Amino acid sequence: MSSSHTLTRRAWLGCLAGLSALNAARRIDAHAAGAGTHVIDAPRLFDGRTLTVQDGARVLTRGGLIVAAGPAQAVPVPTGAVVTRVDDGTILPGLIDCHYHIEEDPGVALRQLAHGVTAFRDPGEWLEVHAPLRARIASEQLPGPRLFLTGPHLDGERPAYPADAVVVRDPQEARRQVDRAVDAGATAIKIYFRLSLASARAVVAACQRRGVPSTAHLEILDARDLLEAGLTGIEHVTSFGTSIASPMAAERYRQAVLADNDARRDGRYALFADADLDGAQARRLYDVVRRTRPFVDATLAVFEARPEDPVPNGSRLSAAQRHAGFRQMLGLVRRLHAHGARLVMGGHTEVPHAGRGEAPWRELELLVDAGLSPAEALRAATRHGAAFLGAGGRKLGALRAGAAADVVLVDGNPVRSISDIRRVWMVLAAGQPVDLVQLGTA
Repeated sequence: MSSSHTLTRRAWLGCLAGLSALNAARRIDAHAAGAGTHVIDAPRLFDGRTLTVQDGARVLTRGGLIVAAGPAQAVPVPTGAVVTRVDDGTILPGLIDCHYHIEEDPGVALRQLAHGVTAFRDPGEWLEVHAPLRARIASEQLPGPRLFLTGPHLDGERPAYPADAVVVRDPQEARRQVDRAVDAGATAIKIYFRLSLASARAVVAACQRRGVPSTAHLEILDARDLLEAGLTGIEHVTSFGTSIASPMAAERYRQAVLADNDARRDGRYALFADADLDGAQARRLYDVVRRTRPFVDATLAVFEARPEDPVPNGSRLSAAQRHAGFRQMLGLVRRLHAHGARLVMGGHTEVPHAGRGEAPWRELELLVDAGLSPAEALRAATRHGAAFLGAGGRKLGALRAGAAADVVLVDGNPVRSISDIRRVWMVLAAGQPVDLVQLGTA
């Protein structure tokens, strides 16, 4: 009969004194426990909706699923369980990054896993690009992350990113490409901004027929039109620019981007800086959002512009103008949330004010800066993210019996201070412990 193995805070810090010893110990623990029985104890439990326990919580997992989650006194510890305890910690569902680009670098995906991201969606690269990551996961017997892929985005002629796009010239091609992508394994489809309105509507309808989510990076299409057509979600807060600007400013921006894809680099900051977030155009958008309740993946971290930032090469805007545009983006996210949009967390991989693999953490901090409570930001990264994934996300983003054993334990209380999400102590992916040291430097 095996005995319970308890890792207290003091014991864990003692292990950290030698990285090689820690690596070896964790590999032994992972081998011994496998996808076996794990118990996680901490004062608090955030179940994907709210902080349900604040004075002693416990999660019990076995065989890749959660057996029980709730007050510690209601969840007995089985004999032989591997027990991890943090004296001032919080247990959460594994985080879901709904906008991650692998950029042909599997190491970044694995570092995200060590940072608490147990599932991600890559919205816009060929499925084959992920083969090296899948091979590494298999060869090293790694516990994830879970991959949700759209395949290349569907764009119009003169696509913004030709290497990552399929050019769609009419609605018939749009419907055919959706079928091809879903048949090949895509779990969602992404529309890109040069696609015609008629073809974009055909994509949305085809996704509804195939039972997969549709999402879009717009810029020059009016978000209101596609939301009315049944679009599931929208990528990037900048996709709403032409919906909130005056018709004259929106058309000027649209023509500039049609002539030159790079016109949006400066143009989106200028468009937002001059927009009236409470004007007639914006109110029309909020009315559509209230009725359709789309998922919104704002990816604020990729647009973050601070007054002290150097001006990018070639930009004709000052740092102050770029910062003013970004502040308006934060304001729009706050209003979209208030009008019923279901915000999710999208890190976008490489962002200006976060380290390697830390973009999801920065995105959560910016959602709070935009006006969400820390609990609402965590809901974006768990429950709402799982719902945006569609059928494959049904067992994700929650701590409840029968859910997937994707669990994060942090030292601190991110429901009080969102930055505590950076203090990852332990990650279970599909019930297996993640080697935080090994993968955290991938």
